[in-house]
Amino acid sequence: MKFRDLKLGTKQIIGFGCILLIMAGVNVFSIHKMTQLKIEIDEISRNWLPRALAISDINKNTADFRIKQLQYAFAVDPGEQETYKTLMISYIDQIEKNRNTYEALKSDSEARNLYSDSERALYDQFERQLDRYLDLSISHLMLSRENENEEAVALLNDEASDVFNQLSATLLELVNVNKDDAQEAAVRAEETHHASRVIITSLLIATIVLSIFIAGMLVRYIAEPVSALDEAAHSVAAGNLDVTLPVRSRDEIGSLAGSFNRMTTSLREATQKMQQQREALEQANSDLEDKSQRLEKQKTEIEQTNLRLEKQKIEITKKNVELLSTMEELRNTQQQLLMKEKMAALGDLVAGIAHEINNPIGTVTSSTDVTGRCLQKIEIVLEQSSTIEQLRSNPQLPKAIKIIKDNIRVTLTAGHRIATIVKSLKNFAGLDEATYRVVDIHDGLDSTLTLLESEFRGRIEIEKQYGELPKVGCYPSQLNQVFMNLLKNAVQAIENKGVVRIQTRRQDGRVEIKISDSGRGIPAEKLSRIFDFGFSSGSERVKMGSGLVTAFNIIQKHDGEILANSEPGKGSTFTVLLPVR
Repeated sequence: MKFRDLKLGTKQIIGFGCILLIMAGVNVFSIHKMTQLKIEIDEISRNWLPRALAISDINKNTADFRIKQLQYAFAVDPGEQETYKTLMISYIDQIEKNRNTYEALKSDSEARNLYSDSERALYDQFERQLDRYLDLSISHLMLSRENENEEAVALLNDEASDVFNQLSATLLELVNVNKDDAQEAAVRAEETHHASRVIITSLLIATIVLSIFIAGMLVRYIAEPVSALDEAAHSVAAGNLDVTLPVRSRDEIGSLAGSFNRMTTSLREATQKMQQQREALEQANSDLEDKSQRLEKQKTEIEQTNLRLEKQKIEITKKNVELLSTMEELRNTQQQLLMKEKMAALGDLVAGIAHEINNPIGTVTSSTDVTGRCLQKIEIVLEQSSTIEQLRSNPQLPKAIKIIKDNIRVTLTAGHRIATIVKSLKNFAGLDEATYRVVDIHDGLDSTLTLLESEFRGRIEIEKQYGELPKVGCYPSQLNQVFMNLLKNAVQAIENKGVVRIQTRRQDGRVEIKISDSGRGIPAEKLSRIFDFGFSSGSERVKMGSGLVTAFNIIQKHDGEILANSEPGKGSTFTVLLPVR
């Protein structure tokens, strides 16, 4: 069937359906391109930019570490050397933290095929150089401790300097690679945006041209036959009833022509039909005008949408800057909270030790006072007695001597208690050698229990189930800090009376230390977060702030594991696994 033979309604449906189909295509294409643009922006803000920042932080921290290392090498005062050493350790921790951040972003990039081979090769090279530099740094510290200063400085200025220069060059290349990748992503986003605008504009122009073409077709198949019909009507009005219209189509116009040919039999009926057709045509023209206005309105809305997208892009950029600032503030706040928690824990420990030492000191003071008074009595007896018989017959002398002996025994017991506490404190803090060395795990546990005794004496029973353990290579003071945090948590978890059980054994080349308590336990929904910063088991305080986080980090530093199991109402068990080295 030819187009001119279709019904008017069908012609309108086909014409305007084509226009609506194109408009729908424009909208779908716009949504698709905006989605691509958002993906490009997300790649920049959530992957490339944080990755570049992590590399930049590593670069800065390694430079700071190198500066403090040089200052340590030329420092004369032991206090200054200790300060620089502490700062170097903190910079190493920052470097490891930034490496972990970069590794997480790297894994995400590799999963989405966004990680280039050049960056992978540079990062592998950087890791080898960093490990080598850290090994040389440890060698430098060992030489400095052995007072081989000339060898230490030579190592720092020769091989370590060369490795550091190579490390800095590799980091600079990594920064440049990340910068180039981010710029390429930004260019792709800009190209996507530009291409979207060009194609959308082209489709809008094509829609307008097609609308004009369809309007022309409607005019051709509707207006021209109507014009011929109008001329015939004028002829009929003039009295020429022999006018005959040719029937060229089978649509409404063709039907009207046939009807017009038949109207000569009834002029009035023909006139009414002409009026009805004229009204129908006027309505069709009105509909066409409405459609054109709606198309113009849609064009304006698309332009406004493009403007809103531009504004949203600017807002996203601002929010990224604000997010970076907020992350920096959060990092600073976290460091301050960690320091406050450490000071609070130190205050609790000092208060407990002071109480433990004060009791035997009071006993010594009291015994000394009583002994002094007894000696005064003995002096009086000696002055009053002129012979040995009088001295022996005096009943006060044996009594005073007995009191002096008892007080001497009490004083010795108190002194032994003070010596035990001081020895435990010294063993706990690792004052003999605050470095990596081989120690007996049981000594650290016993020293920690001695320092905590004031918190559980008379209330909690300590069960020791020690197995045969080899000595373990570790940082003793740090490992004792882990024992302090876990034992203190266990003691605080028991409200009234209870039991804390300590079990040790050797298993599969590792040392296992279990610390169990009969406290209230930790709910299952919170057990997975106990090693998060600031964890608290509930409204009732059973926490050490950052204590569990510190314990977790220390055990990881020793290549070990720390596990937690708990059942509400029955208690908790913390298991520490350390390799035997």
